[in-house]
Amino acid sequence: METRNVQIDVAAISREQAAAEVSRRDAHDSKWEWKIPLNFYGKAIDEKGQSVSGADVRFQWTNLSPKGTAERETKTDEQGLFSLDNVEGKRLVVRVTKPGYYSSDSRNQLSFEYANPFEEIYHQPSRDRPVLFRLRKQGSTADLQEKLIEIALPGDGSSTKVELETGKTGPIGELEVRAWKPWPPRPMSPPYDWKVTFNLVAGGFVETRGDFAFEAPEAGYEEKYTIEMIAASGAQWKVSAERTLYFAFGEPKRYGRLNVRTDGNSRYVFLDYVINPSGSRNLESDQSPR
Repeated sequence: METRNVQIDVAAISREQAAAEVSRRDAHDSKWEWKIPLNFYGKAIDEKGQSVSGADVRFQWTNLSPKGTAERETKTDEQGLFSLDNVEGKRLVVRVTKPGYYSSDSRNQLSFEYANPFEEIYHQPSRDRPVLFRLRKQGSTADLQEKLIEIALPGDGSSTKVELETGKTGPIGELEVRAWKPWPPRPMSPPYDWKVTFNLVAGGFVETRGDFAFEAPEAGYEEKYTIEMIAASGAQWKVSAERTLYFAFGEPKRYGRLNVRTDGNSRYVFLDYVINPSGSRNLESDQSPR
């Protein structure tokens, strides 16, 4: 097998064979990883699954040039399609944007590895199966209340509460947060049990994994939400957790969006949330990510 300009086909060989091929290439050429052809095929679609033409595409990849990186720009065609051909390198970053549309960083700025077959982001391109990049057309915006707070909890199940409208923490508030975490903190390995719970009086939560959480659902809210990491859960166990939740509370009912970040080896829980005080379920603002 040639070392230069051939990507390792992990679908055609075993893991052991792939490891042996990597070792062979390393011995033959220490720089082979930066000589792989970077072919890429993508497609931009909107929130309805329709093609987005004229979107701006920016490619950046690592290579053996004096600068160590190279860049190229293009636009999507009428079918939302775009591609990169005839370049060599190791790792590729692709970014898709368009004026008048929101662009999710988690979906629209992606990294792809072409040389090391054991990396999670190893990518074997297919013209017939382009990578999807999701955009959302900007809609009407709302005047939202925004809060960013951090809560320190002892980790023994003790609670603190948050007044959602003011962001104040203490013994009074609609949102109750509890944490069970070991202290002093443990290293990441071996895994250990930890969890954080959220209770919302006269309201509740709905988890969302959508790219653009701009409209709260009308129903389906649960009063309690739990992030729980169990040591025995294997690969599902993580030392860190981040969740995005819609929430509803109060009478008359108001709606919001809550981003939660916390670690099993930290006493802190970080809350970043918005509320629409008008009672509308619209959670899109001028500050929404683009």
